[in-house]
Amino acid sequence: MSFGFSASDFVTFGKLILDVTTALQDVGGAKSEYQDLVRELESLNTILRHLDKLDCDTQTASQTVLSIKYTALSCRHPLEVFLAKTQKYQRSLGVWSRSSTIRTAADKLRWSFGYGDEARRLQVFLNVYINTLNILLTEHGFERMDLSDMKSDAHAQAAHDQLEKANAAISQIGKDFRSQALMVRSVQSMLSSLYTLVCGDMKTSLQHFSHVVNGVCVRTQKIYNVVLQVRDSLATLDTRWTHFQECIRVEDALGLRFTIPSECDYSMLTTIIHRRFDSGPGAADVYAGNYEFNIANKRSELVTVQTKLAPGLAITMAIIISTGRNSETRCPMTQCGSLKIVACPGGVLSW
Repeated sequence: MSFGFSASDFVTFGKLILDVTTALQDVGGAKSEYQDLVRELESLNTILRHLDKLDCDTQTASQTVLSIKYTALSCRHPLEVFLAKTQKYQRSLGVWSRSSTIRTAADKLRWSFGYGDEARRLQVFLNVYINTLNILLTEHGFERMDLSDMKSDAHAQAAHDQLEKANAAISQIGKDFRSQALMVRSVQSMLSSLYTLVCGDMKTSLQHFSHVVNGVCVRTQKIYNVVLQVRDSLATLDTRWTHFQECIRVEDALGLRFTIPSECDYSMLTTIIHRRFDSGPGAADVYAGNYEFNIANKRSELVTVQTKLAPGLAITMAIIISTGRNSETRCPMTQCGSLKIVACPGGVLSW
């Protein structure tokens, strides 16, 4: 077994050493290349995200917008994958990188040999899609221009129709103005006739009416004078025969209510009660004295001879109903307080 090296191996190895030396000696090359590439790809990613939010107004434009969104989505997927892979170089090759020299050199080598060709392939891939997007966006712009032209034509047609309607309305107003002028002249003629009527016949009628009103006023004044004379001839009211105090209200045993003057006393009250129960229901009990008076709002207080009947007093009359039970120690006769019992022949008791 031989371990030899060919000339091509030495050439390849020498090229590799040259590439490594060039990558390490180029202090800002890989770093600036990384930063420019990341900046361009992030800007492109932002534009693609913005294209994903496009909206459409018509069915024709929607097909173009869908094609734009599909192409943008096809670009975004490999672009986001590549950006995720290059995120680990941000600390050493980014704008705010502060990594050590060894880490920076290692990241430069990995970037130069690992992602340089991949970045170029991605750029070629993206250029194809970007050209397609440009064509689609141009087509979409033309469609929007056509749509705007159609809307402008529609607005112009609507303005033309409105102008024709305005001209027709102005013509109609002119015709109406002439008819209104004729109507005004006829109204003026009618007002002239009415003025002649008012100044002629109505003036005579108003003069006659004024004479009638004057006559009515004269007669009314005469009637008023007669009323004053009648009022002066009337006798004044004699206050001696009027009551200036509230009467006493009485309710008898039959529920009938009446009033008596406040000057009455107990004896006059009993006299009136006897006269009212001269006959009819309760006459026998009243004649026998089986009744009493009490205050209406205080039934437990009796009205007797000693009671002072004040003005406005309310009195209620009640008839005393006998129980019919005889007592052997007191005379059963009403208002008889005899306690002396005398035996009579035949078993009869006499008080």
